[in-house]
This record gives sequence, structure tokens and C-alpha cells, in this order.
Amino acid sequence: MEPGASEAECLRHPPESLFERCAWFYALCREYLFRDHTPEIAASLFAAEGPEPGTHVVEIGCGPGFYACRLAQEFPQIRTTGVDLSEALLARAKRRAARRRLGNCEFRRGDAHQLSAALGRVDAVVVSRLFLIVPERESVVREIFRILRPGGRCFIAEPTSGFRTRIPLGCMWLLSKFPYTPAGGYREPRQAEVLSRADFAALVGSQPWDELALEYDGWYQYAVCRKSKAAALPDRAGVAAPQLANPAESLRVA
Repeated sequence: MEPGASEAECLRHPPESLFERCAWFYALCREYLFRDHTPEIAASLFAAEGPEPGTHVVEIGCGPGFYACRLAQEFPQIRTTGVDLSEALLARAKRRAARRRLGNCEFRRGDAHQLSAALGRVDAVVVSRLFLIVPERESVVREIFRILRPGGRCFIAEPTSGFRTRIPLGCMWLLSKFPYTPAGGYREPRQAEVLSRADFAALVGSQPWDELALEYDGWYQYAVCRKSKAAALPDRAGVAAPQLANPAESLRVA
């Protein structure tokens, strides 16, 4: 709750999102400040000869669609879907895909805590910088595990530098004060919370992955996970996830 705002006022005015108000600034940071992990993602999720035609990659918390577009452009035989809560960022992502004429890339509004069955078969998931701000982190990891097909993989990248990581969100809070502050405030935290190595390992390891590889490089920590091929857990509708023929066999973190 914002200082000076009563509980009744906050009930009448649900919190807005900084990512709606400052979408342009976050998109600028994603383009020019944040590291590009596309080579690591490709090496970790796909076989050496490249992904199979029709492979479906979902970027959760896609923002302006950086990885969904990059992967769709580099691997035209796959299709990518970006999922985000921010309408403003999704609009930017769609414009990005349109400028690049990417017919194999789409974007959907969705909550990382409750992903839609409309995503269909999901062969791989990409998550970058999401756990800095998202609440109930374990439920997000649970959703990632749930939507992946048996044998599917996910790539997670989270920053480790507290000072550098907090600058973008701090700037967004400052920018959000002009020209007004919404009555209900903003739903994002005041400060991005960087996970320790132990907390990151515990979070990612909260699901029964068949394989899990962790790596650290000083600025980021990474997890590459594979769901068991034998896992055929039902989705919320009670339908078991279908399997993809000839999935890649190796897990690599570049």
C-alpha cells in the first residue's frame, strides 16, 4: 500500500503495474543493458544439429519478446510463444515480431502462476530474470514443470549482482512518479530480490526433474532442467501431455 493510501482506497483501485507504466524503459534495458543468452539457450535446449521442426519453445515473462523473437529468427523451423502479464510489453513484442516478419512467433497474455492449456504441447521453456520480482516463486517453477512435455527442457537465468540488478526496477519506480502515482500503487516490489546460490538451487530443485544442471559465471546463475520422459503428469483438465518423437538426448550448459 502506498503511504497515505487507505485500505478502502486500495480496494477501489487495484494496484497497477510498473511494466505497464514504464514499458518503454524496461524494453530499453532488455535491448541494451541485459545480457543476451541466446547462444547458451540454444546450446542447452537443442541438439547439436539444431531443434527438430515444429519444436515449441515458450518464453515465460517474455516482456518485449527478446528471446521469443531471437530464437524464432535463428531457428525458422521452430515456433515460439511469449507469455507476459503486461499488455504494453506484449504490444512491443508483437511489433518486434512484425518488423522481423516472424510468422513462427506469437505472444499471449498470461500469468506465470497459472499458464493456459491453450499453449498446447511445450517442448522447451525459457525464463530470464523472472524470479527477481515474481511472488510465490515455487508455484511458477511448478507450472513450468507441469506444462513441459515428458522429456522437455527448461533454461533459467537469474542475475547474481544485487546492485546492478536493482538499478532498472529502481529507475522504473522513480519514473513512475511522473506525472502521477495511481491510487492503488504498484504491485511490483520496491526492490528486486536476488536469489542466493542456495536459494536458487532449492527453488529450481523443488520439482522432480530427471536431470538438473546448475552453473554460475559471476554475474548470472543458470539452471538447465529436463523432465523425465516417463513423466506423463495430467494437466489441469486431466489430460496427459503428449510426447515428441526423437527428443534431443544431451543437456549442455555453455
